[in-house]
Amino acid sequence: MFQRMSSWVRGNLLIPDPRVFWVTPASKVLKNLIESRDIDKVITTGPPHSIHLIGLKIKKKFPAVKWIVDLRDPWSEWDLLDTLLLTDAARERHRKLERRVLQNADRVITIAPFHVTQFERLGGRKVDLITNGFDTDDFEKVQRTKTAKFTIRHTGVVDELRDPRPFMLALREIFETTPDMQVVVEFIGNVNSAFKEFVKEDIILSSFTKFTNTIPHKELLQLYGQTDLLLLILAHTALAPGNLPGKLFEYLASGIQIMAVGPVMGDAADVIHQAKAGEIFERNDEAAMVSMLRRQYDLWRSGSVVSTTDATPFTRKKLTDQLISLITSL
Repeated sequence: MFQRMSSWVRGNLLIPDPRVFWVTPASKVLKNLIESRDIDKVITTGPPHSIHLIGLKIKKKFPAVKWIVDLRDPWSEWDLLDTLLLTDAARERHRKLERRVLQNADRVITIAPFHVTQFERLGGRKVDLITNGFDTDDFEKVQRTKTAKFTIRHTGVVDELRDPRPFMLALREIFETTPDMQVVVEFIGNVNSAFKEFVKEDIILSSFTKFTNTIPHKELLQLYGQTDLLLLILAHTALAPGNLPGKLFEYLASGIQIMAVGPVMGDAADVIHQAKAGEIFERNDEAAMVSMLRRQYDLWRSGSVVSTTDATPFTRKKLTDQLISLITSL
């Protein structure tokens, strides 16, 4: 009951989010800074989308200031809102605020082609694309080493929306016919208890699966060099075609083959295919997952390392050049 009440308050009284109380005081401080320092361009990035309301206040006060809105997630059509017991009035309030932001900004940026289409429809205007990316410096010292067992790793959150069970069942099918298979699967990061219990209750899956809490980024980078296959699980929601998580771009930078589970017609699939970085499968396509896993395992046994990935378009230097070009065009 408390959780339902909290969700209702969060969804219907704190619009667009709990940071809304920051809008008025922050706007006052920033108005003084803009006047005293002669600032002529402002970028707001969110969520939290309250930050864009700060930008909206500044734009109203200083119409000559150029305002760039950077939307890292959806707003009125964000699937997160579906969990917050929104009334029709609250959802309409989200739409009105979103529309005001989209229509008053000088430029709008988002991170995935799917969201570009979404925001162009909602705002009736052009939206620019600048994806997530990676720092090349992070990977300069990463060295690939031969692993004692075929090592598959997943980094980041595993929750109700990101469910690795279809992948695990495909791997289990191989293990049943190849019991001498030398394999380890490691999940690094926050993993929900339901999935841990699912693995624990299966004698086969529990024999080769391990869970590791979140580790420092430097340590994670070194583990990339000791990994044979990277697992990517996309959120299973209506917005899944636009799901381009930041870790995908680190996966690309590592040069390790990626096995993804999610929409085969979506933005992540396009990036993986463009970079020649691996394969992506629908959740119910167990046969195709089994086939890829067998191929990757055979390559590992033969000592072959597949690294044909071209991640150059997604370096942060390239992406920053795009942002600079956009800023200077105003």
